[in-house]
Amino acid sequence: MRIAILVFLALAGMMVAACTATTAPACPEGADRWVKYQLFMGRSNQTGEVVDDAAWATFLGDTVTSRFPDGLTVLDARGQWRDPEGEIKKERTKVLVILAPPGEDGLRLIGEISAEYKRRFSQQSVLQVVYDTCVTFA
Repeated sequence: MRIAILVFLALAGMMVAACTATTAPACPEGADRWVKYQLFMGRSNQTGEVVDDAAWATFLGDTVTSRFPDGLTVLDARGQWRDPEGEIKKERTKVLVILAPPGEDGLRLIGEISAEYKRRFSQQSVLQVVYDTCVTFA
């Protein structure tokens, strides 16, 4: 039991060190370094819901899929945020998950998607999360 605890503590220490390192750790054998993008896209604005299912499907097809035709994942979520007046707003949200090889093109395309979503649906922002990950196709 004591050995298991020591192994756990050693692994936990390595995970903390990996998270604080300035360079990404190497991927395990058989995995490739990719970038995972997550976009959190609210479906409402000050006047109410502006992105219904049909509008989302059109946006997904003409703006997202055209830039990342190899695949993506869309999740339905419930989000909330605090508006400038301090009021908590709750809304339906789409979470877009895209994995792509590293490079400037991916980040540029994500920026284009976010900008078009804000423009088309009068949104204040699109939350973007970007991080390195390891991917295998098993």
